[in-house]
Amino acid sequence: MNDAFQSDMLAEETHAGRVWILLIVPALIGPAISLSQPRWRTPMVVWAAMLVGLLALGVSAMAWSGFQYRFLRHGVEIRMLGFRLRSIPKGSIVGYSIEPWAFARGYGIRGIGSTRAYVWTNQVVHIRTSNGEIYLGHSDPERIVRDLDMVTGVLTRG
Repeated sequence: MNDAFQSDMLAEETHAGRVWILLIVPALIGPAISLSQPRWRTPMVVWAAMLVGLLALGVSAMAWSGFQYRFLRHGVEIRMLGFRLRSIPKGSIVGYSIEPWAFARGYGIRGIGSTRAYVWTNQVVHIRTSNGEIYLGHSDPERIVRDLDMVTGVLTRG
């Protein structure tokens, strides 16, 4: 990491969902059983099992590595697997607060339009911006609020 980047970085947090892998792995048992039975091993079953396996591998990698939140002097970056998913400029942040996240709303990357959520848990920090809403999941949302306070210089929350 170069010195210019380090001086721009205020904090970095990771929000992983490794426990979700415990649900993904058992879901692979059915396709594995179907491949172990010669009478069921048709080309369609093989392709379907490969597709399910690749999807499970991808979701497992995302859950394991988690979302990385970088709090910089000029805003917030949300990353996953080394790729930047979103940047939130400091000037567009209107407010933020801790909220519960309902299981029914789903986990992972969620949302449509100007609303996005990056969640593996039941607690989020809801960031309201001038052009949409972002939800950052974290097991300790107070840390996210503290980091946002450093970025914004403690804007009005709520």
